[in-house]
Amino acid sequence: MVRDTLLPLADPVPASFKLFAGLLVLAVGYLLAIGEGAGVALLLAYAAYTGLLTWLSARLTVPVPDRPGVAPVAAWPIGLQLAVIIAVLLCTGLPALAPPFWTAPVERVAALGDQLLPAAWVGDGGNALANPLQYFVVPLVALLLLGARPAELGLGRGWRVGRVCLVWLALPVVIWLALLAFGALSLQTLIRRLLGNALQNGFFEEFLLRGALQTRLERLLAPADALVFQALAFGLWHIVANTRMMDGDLLAGLAVCVASQAVSGLCLGLVFRRTGNLVAPSVAHVAMNALGQSFG
Repeated sequence: MVRDTLLPLADPVPASFKLFAGLLVLAVGYLLAIGEGAGVALLLAYAAYTGLLTWLSARLTVPVPDRPGVAPVAAWPIGLQLAVIIAVLLCTGLPALAPPFWTAPVERVAALGDQLLPAAWVGDGGNALANPLQYFVVPLVALLLLGARPAELGLGRGWRVGRVCLVWLALPVVIWLALLAFGALSLQTLIRRLLGNALQNGFFEEFLLRGALQTRLERLLAPADALVFQALAFGLWHIVANTRMMDGDLLAGLAVCVASQAVSGLCLGLVFRRTGNLVAPSVAHVAMNALGQSFG
């Protein structure tokens, strides 16, 4: 048996999608009201582009085989796994609130990274070691100890991963080749950006938000609801950086969280659900980050 819809939705427009759309309208409206019209135009163009690639990814993964059966588990172990993931998200997204038993080892690993990895190549040597520890190693070990299996966390065999990766890489590669040909970008800079994104976010953020959070939510909620809530969590996870970028305006930072990262999270979550593992969303994540850096 196969499915050929984007998501198995009982309602053509689930309430969670309506919530997401409403928050997006509010976010865009607020940014326009404070004079961020140019930024909104860029965000909407980005949303249209990623939305198109997500739609193409869905078409290229038709039919979608039924997912392997997951053994029934009582709600409380899944709730405990989810609590661990939320704790990791809070510690990493709001580091000022993280307890010493979390910050101390992370700082030591970051210091080691600064010594071992040249920041010129990885963007931030500390993050290139600390982020994999925080986003992947710690939550993975915790989830496995609590009964999760690697395959159900996006670490198993995928479905039509290669063709989806090509969809997300096609335009960035063309743009990079053009920039290289015209001398607007050096090969060394491009490699540094790809390497830095691969080591600091990419797969590791995808594991935390899609492989861990989204899959745990899907054990408790409808697929559409899990998709939306992980996307909003991904957006809010960037609140500190976004607020700083908006000169301390918390509401503007929240608006950017919804209009930018939450939209990305929605698209990446759909790609993850269509392919069944973390390779395609990780490639898409790194490619889009590096492409954005190519244009400042």
